[in-house]
Amino acid sequence: MTSAPQPPAQQGRRDDRERDGGLGTAALALGLLAVGTCWLGWPGVGLGLLGLVVGFIGSRRAFHDPRRSGAMSLGGFVLALVGFVVGAWIVVPGLLGIGTFGEGLTLDECMAQAQGQHEERMCASQHVDEYRARFGDPGTG
Repeated sequence: MTSAPQPPAQQGRRDDRERDGGLGTAALALGLLAVGTCWLGWPGVGLGLLGLVVGFIGSRRAFHDPRRSGAMSLGGFVLALVGFVVGAWIVVPGLLGIGTFGEGLTLDECMAQAQGQHEERMCASQHVDEYRARFGDPGTG
């Protein structure tokens, strides 16, 4: 009785899937950096935005080409999205002037800590009644 020939050794055999040309690695690195720096605000927003673009392009290429693996691109996209959203959560209130500067302070304490006209206006808006009682209504002249 003869036995079937043994298949050749599988050592050194490469996966049939193509590499993603570095897009997955770049997206994952940018996503990790965005999540790691998102608590700083702007770095998380910037790196998150770059990671979103690179991750989207890599995932889209992998979706349209079955020989490509888009797992790293998709993972980088998700991490970059988290970094972007958390960074924006920190940055947007400051841009809109609705930050927490001066909360829990009296008008005098708030004005003493204010560094610039913008922060003084925030103090006045948070302590409207006290400000009007001392200085009058700023709208009337």
